[in-house]
Amino acid sequence: MRDTGNVDGQCDFAMAQLPDHWIVCRYNNLARPPVLARDRLSQQGTLIVCDVQEGEHVSRVQCYEKGELKWSITHDGEGGDTLDLEVKGIVPSSFAPMRRAAFAAQQKVDRQGEGAVSHPMYWLPLDFAASLTGYRYDRENYEWGTPEFTELEPAPPSPDLF
Repeated sequence: MRDTGNVDGQCDFAMAQLPDHWIVCRYNNLARPPVLARDRLSQQGTLIVCDVQEGEHVSRVQCYEKGELKWSITHDGEGGDTLDLEVKGIVPSSFAPMRRAAFAAQQKVDRQGEGAVSHPMYWLPLDFAASLTGYRYDRENYEWGTPEFTELEPAPPSPDLF
């Protein structure tokens, strides 16, 4: 991918650098998701990936380090199981209290019945990713300001990049 420098947060694929040096890449066109070699992108550092399908109540966060998938957390509420959570690998210890709180909150919501609109377990993977990176895809403003996304476009692969 190549940064065009064009400021546009609504294009198909964009990036922004956060003040804490995380780089956020996001794509808006799920019909044409970019082909990303997550293992290769994480060769030189940590890659946190969030996948969100709002209509299906599916959310996932994955962590890659040195080319390997280290852990993943997935909530798939599409089948109606509001408490669904699949955790693979060894997640950071800061996840455990967040998991307990989300589980308890989801049980409370479930007891309230069909009128409840909150989905704590759906948000858990995304909240956890935000606790690590300081960024959430559905938030525009932060204490430090607003991320400035610039459009990315396909570029020929560089032989020395990978």
